[in-house]
Amino acid sequence: MKKNLIILLGLILSVVVMAQNNTNSPYTRYGYGQLEDDCFSRSAAMGGTSIGMRTKNSINSINPASYSSIDSTSFIFEMGVSGLLSNFRSGGAQNTSFTGNLDYISLQSPITKWMGLSAGLIPYSYVGYNYKYTDSIQIAFEDDYNVYDKTFYGTGGISQAYLGLSVDIADHLALGVNGYYMFGNINHYRAVSYNESKLTTTNTVMLSNLYIRSFNARFGLQYHETIGEKHKFNIGAIYEFRSGMNGKFEQTTTGTDTLVVNSDELFEMPSLYGGGVMYTYDDKLMIGVDFMYQEYSKALYYGKRDTLANRMKISLGAEYTHNPRGRRYVDRMAWRLGAKYNSSYAKINGKQAGDFSISCGLGLPLRTSKTIINVNFEYGNVGGLMATLKENYFKFGLNFALNETWFVKAKVR
Repeated sequence: MKKNLIILLGLILSVVVMAQNNTNSPYTRYGYGQLEDDCFSRSAAMGGTSIGMRTKNSINSINPASYSSIDSTSFIFEMGVSGLLSNFRSGGAQNTSFTGNLDYISLQSPITKWMGLSAGLIPYSYVGYNYKYTDSIQIAFEDDYNVYDKTFYGTGGISQAYLGLSVDIADHLALGVNGYYMFGNINHYRAVSYNESKLTTTNTVMLSNLYIRSFNARFGLQYHETIGEKHKFNIGAIYEFRSGMNGKFEQTTTGTDTLVVNSDELFEMPSLYGGGVMYTYDDKLMIGVDFMYQEYSKALYYGKRDTLANRMKISLGAEYTHNPRGRRYVDRMAWRLGAKYNSSYAKINGKQAGDFSISCGLGLPLRTSKTIINVNFEYGNVGGLMATLKENYFKFGLNFALNETWFVKAKVR
């Protein structure tokens, strides 16, 4: 155990040194930025499929009903880091960027044989963009043009500290809830600068800052059944209700007073619905599918509804382990594959961008313990074939899942 803790501390220190906001995408200018699905490395390698996932050796924060599946003698700690390489194309121009981040920290522990607890820090969204372009407008009744620069810059994001509890209320049914404290700042800067004006014009600057200090909750359910000795079926569901985003919103525009209001008057979290099915054969093969739907169109955004679009996500994933209790190391390795598609909740020129990706990964168990090192790879495209701005990205994730036996009394002989 001491050896694992040393490895863990080393990973944390190395990540803190390189941690950055892990996005640099113009798409994060819209809405609350790039939304994260809270899935850890294992489910990320399976396309994010996790609503029906119920395992003893990993944490599934997507569905809080899964926490009661933990072994009554185990303690699990997980930490994930990632790197993102993105390429953006618009017309004949292109740009490539690399970012990295410490993604999440989470733990899970049994309370009784029929109750489990989890807590951690996970992301909700990221904002990061910086770009400028030059344009012009024709002067009325003349052949000349006013030339101006538009600059857009944004930083920040929203994080979630969560505490979750799950109970088995019957032999095959589990219920769970996550309570979230959401916090973070989202900052936007927009400027218009006239460099070659033929008329009397005024440069304008607008600054907006959203400070979130809010609470939310997610409810989860899982029904699990074993048929014969080798066939297991899990059916899961999750739900979040619509709620105000408490905090403060400030906006300053050149030549006007600063607007300061409570953010829940202008912004809301959407209601969320999700369902998933997971099939497991002989503890070797696991196949699952998820569907998630968020009603952003009914949530307030800058004080109005229907400004954002409803977001839909569907994912499919599989995991295969040749022999979980085999003597050969390669037999105990987990091989994962997945794919997902989700529509953006932001409307850009009246249209929604699409995000399609394929993923794969490995679960690498340590020889002397139940601890697993998970790696995942994801390649995707944002924008669709007809989008003006296209983003191709490659994401690499690394997860350290410390799984130790902590609740066994030592025997004295």
